[in-house]
Amino acid sequence: MNSTRILLVALLVSGAAVGCQQKPAVEGKVVAVVNNEPITDAEFQQYLKLRQSREPATTEAQKKKVLDEMVDRVLLAQRAVANGVDKDPEVQNLMKRVRENILVQAMIRKSLEEHPITDDELKQRFQTEVAATHKTEYKVSHILTKDEEEAKEIIKALEAKGDFAALAKKKSIDVESGKNGGALGWINQGMVVPEFFAGVSRLEKGAFSKEPVKSEFGWHVIKVKDTRPAKIPTYEEFMGDAQTAANFRRQLQDEKIEKMMKDLRAGAKVEIKNE
Repeated sequence: MNSTRILLVALLVSGAAVGCQQKPAVEGKVVAVVNNEPITDAEFQQYLKLRQSREPATTEAQKKKVLDEMVDRVLLAQRAVANGVDKDPEVQNLMKRVRENILVQAMIRKSLEEHPITDDELKQRFQTEVAATHKTEYKVSHILTKDEEEAKEIIKALEAKGDFAALAKKKSIDVESGKNGGALGWINQGMVVPEFFAGVSRLEKGAFSKEPVKSEFGWHVIKVKDTRPAKIPTYEEFMGDAQTAANFRRQLQDEKIEKMMKDLRAGAKVEIKNE
């Protein structure tokens, strides 16, 4: 759901309070009153902030336009309540989902603020990843086939001194590499699917696979043409790239939230009803 839809529904939620006999006390400066319902400056600033991503408002004229828009939304919300729209089951379900979304985002934000990812955690995770990283890069070629038997026939041809590049051009269903004699260039761990890299890492320089290697793409016959040590950056080099550092931090944040969800599920009573 886009932010505009969330804002509209959120205002419908707030508009439901119009019908209540007892209204909460207004705190802070009031910038507008719509049919006795106040809009505070804090509410306006929050609405303005949410709206900035699609249409920034910096001048006083632009801010006045945004306030007018907010007034119109409150009027629509009041009309909706007056006409019983807020009692419609579909609308109530939608408002419930929006409320959940707001609470979920607020809870995630609160959790990360209370338990932020520290520099020590980042450094320790980087060191763990480096320790698990394969330290060699490989210059490889491959021939990809649809079935295992055809791959085995290609291996037999190679054992009989067949030319790998010529067979790749003729047999490989990977057209892009096939026209280049099967050449994939230099690869390292993470650049290809795990099954393929496992097949590569078992081969010595100059060797080709004696058994076809299966992956989601088909059956591979692999040849390692050359090897070299992998260049692994230092922690400072790795974190020196702003986008890389942000993605790395976000990965650890996602894992922290995932752990929180597992803990919540472990301590909850959840019953799934099957029809």
